[in-house]
Amino acid sequence: MEDEPFIGSEALIRRKANPQRKLVGLDIDSNECVHHGDPVYKGRAQVGVVTSSTRSPILKKNIALARLDISESELGTGVEIGKLDGHQKRIPAKVVGFPHYDPQKTRVRA
Repeated sequence: MEDEPFIGSEALIRRKANPQRKLVGLDIDSNECVHHGDPVYKGRAQVGVVTSSTRSPILKKNIALARLDISESELGTGVEIGKLDGHQKRIPAKVVGFPHYDPQKTRVRA
């Protein structure tokens, strides 16, 4: 029953094969809060949007998740989060893998 074609199934298969956006982690270089829906910029172009953010008590800094264009989703890429109207104030951030704390799982566990 799952293999039956339906309207739009070809479009979903194409989208899965060629994604346009990727969910990435952001390390924020500021103590200022960012919020869901804040735009993410690379230069003047908007390349994504913040999906969630919080203050990490372990890392002692602000972290966030954002959905970015594939072209800007490489680890270590510098981006800016726009506040106010997106152009008047920018908060620098860096693309990182998640989980933010111990992403390679090298930490010793009890």
